[in-house]
Amino acid sequence: MYSEKLRRFLAVSAMAFFLGASSAHAQVVPLDSDGDGITDDLDECDLSITTLVSPTVIINGVDTGIQNTAPNAVGCTLADLITDMIDVCLDDAKNHGQFVSCVSHETNILKRARTISGKQKGKIQSIVAKMR
Repeated sequence: MYSEKLRRFLAVSAMAFFLGASSAHAQVVPLDSDGDGITDDLDECDLSITTLVSPTVIINGVDTGIQNTAPNAVGCTLADLITDMIDVCLDDAKNHGQFVSCVSHETNILKRARTISGKQKGKIQSIVAKMR
């Protein structure tokens, strides 16, 4: 990802140079490396799991059947959010029970915010409980 951003920056700088503009005055158009409609300077999920990539949320290779969302204002989809949540819980938990508890806590927050339904929370919990 970093090398792609650097490559594009150098390409834009070279074009500006050859077109006669100095790099100090060249206007660089913000990039959208992952094509989610949010420019890289604002994108918090730089490799979004867009609905084109996955129309539903996948956890550990299991299709939850939960509809993925279009990227929000900061470039994150529901799949991005849930994937990140699970990664954080995996990193922080000392054992499987703590991992499942962490996911339960986080999905309660998503449910209260009406991001997911109770049924969707149950589906997520069922999948993570079986993860090893």
